[in-house]
Amino acid sequence: MTLVMLYRTTVKPDAVEQLNEIRTQFSAIYTKLGIEVIGHWKNAGNPNDSVYMVRYESESDYQHKTRTLQEDENYIRLTAQLNSIRTDFKLEKLVPP
Repeated sequence: MTLVMLYRTTVKPDAVEQLNEIRTQFSAIYTKLGIEVIGHWKNAGNPNDSVYMVRYESESDYQHKTRTLQEDENYIRLTAQLNSIRTDFKLEKLVPP
């Protein structure tokens, strides 16, 4: 069963460009690991808010790739950078009905 992770992030007002740079680097890591990035959007009314969607084949695929990400030094570094500019974060796990 396909699994989509939806990440909602709000960053500090002066950090939008930094978020974009971080997302580009995250995308390269995801590509290397075979994780499909569906897309990245910003809120038209508030560019500090963004939505990022990633698709996994199944729950076990998600668990495996998440463990692999958490062992990647670049991913750990980028996550720390993201956490330093983020003011809010929500994660939703979406599955077909």
